Amino acid sequence: MSSTHSTDSQSLVAKLNDRLILLLPPLLCTQRSSWEQGILAQALLECQLFLEAEGASMPDAFKSSPYGLISWLYALAHDAFVRQAPDGRLAVLLNGAGTSDTGALDPGCIGPALYYLCSVERRHGTSRGANGPRLSRAFPAPRGSASSSMLDGVERMLLYLLEDCPRERLPQQFRCAYAEEGEHLLSHRIDAVEIWSDSVYMLPPFLASAAAFYAQHPDLSLTSTDREWKYTPRDLLRMALQQIVLAAAVLQSPTGEWSHIFDLHTGQFRRRAFWGVGNGWVFCGIVRVLSEATVPELDAEVDRSVPEDDPDSAQTPILTLLDRVYKILLNTVRACLAHMLPSHLFRDVLDDLASFEETNLAQMLSYTLYRLIDLHRYSPAFRAMDLTPLEDGELERWEGLAEVMGRAAEAKTDEWGFLRDVCGSPRFDAPGTAAEGQAWAIMMEVARAQYLSHKQTAT
Repeated sequence: MSSTHSTDSQSLVAKLNDRLILLLPPLLCTQRSSWEQGILAQALLECQLFLEAEGASMPDAFKSSPYGLISWLYALAHDAFVRQAPDGRLAVLLNGAGTSDTGALDPGCIGPALYYLCSVERRHGTSRGANGPRLSRAFPAPRGSASSSMLDGVERMLLYLLEDCPRERLPQQFRCAYAEEGEHLLSHRIDAVEIWSDSVYMLPPFLASAAAFYAQHPDLSLTSTDREWKYTPRDLLRMALQQIVLAAAVLQSPTGEWSHIFDLHTGQFRRRAFWGVGNGWVFCGIVRVLSEATVPELDAEVDRSVPEDDPDSAQTPILTLLDRVYKILLNTVRACLAHMLPSHLFRDVLDDLASFEETNLAQMLSYTLYRLIDLHRYSPAFRAMDLTPLEDGELERWEGLAEVMGRAAEAKTDEWGFLRDVCGSPRFDAPGTAAEGQAWAIMMEVARAQYLSHKQTAT
């Protein structure tokens, strides 16, 4: 590494550290629901992965162990297991049996961070103890937890989604070419059978991260509850992509924006509005799935999407699904950008002139654009997929837009570290503050720093 690049890299890390010192205290002190626990964990995970890649560490103000943010991730995972319901849903036991948190998919939001911790355990290997092999630096499950280990706990959550989560077939009026026989949409909730735009973030990235984990650790396998079926990495990746395609068939409008909530039992929209942050959940979820698909061991599953001994398979090839999902992403991003205000922010409901100006969507969109540009320019595996080409000059336009949206959102941070005027907790119907707004402010900065680091290395 040249001295110039080393200096530039240190500058990127220093800027990120400054933002972390400002943004983390309000985020860590929020009361959090299951998905908010997950989005905090994801923000810390993306910081950890970036700092690992840069050979950097957390600032002294936040160092709590020799392992950087891993101890924080474990602490979040630990409490998610403390509050794991008997059905496997993570972080939902509040003051009762888990029915006070009616999320079915929201609890899966923390899943990718848990699989990362499982990988850390595996990476450190085993040592020989008096009673046989012993895992080094293991993350013990909480005393009294229904889960015996980190892997057991996250697999219980995943098996709940695969086997027990409420679901419904795609309504006939939304049937599409990619809806295969027997495919169901998983419900966002346990007290109703509904598909939400939020679902695209809560479920598919978890499935894709599980697919990558088992592809990277072929000696492990995910077995069905009845022990009669093993879920392969290809099964999990296919389901991640199919759930996006099916959700788009129901919620995405012809102009590209997504409605918020559709009731699969009544066949009616419960909220047809183009909620800005709901659209943000969509494209942030999809770009994370695309990123997972570039993991070398999982990329091999894409290449072998139709087995040679079964050329007449009725299943849509995974590469075809990836391209379909990528088109859905492009249509969503382009539709949202058309609603950008002169302030480089967006209305809470994109096309409602009476709706308040909201901060979070701008940073979610900035995050997505940085991740997309990074994939296009610096990921050979992504480019090898040969997905639908972009418009001329689109990457360059995205880079400029990502920067101005990011800085517009950053300007909404007050001296206490609160990001103001996001769609606010707890009702998300007025400007305020929210754990997810704090988390996306961090993830946007990480995505920007990672892209600029790759750009500096390339030049």
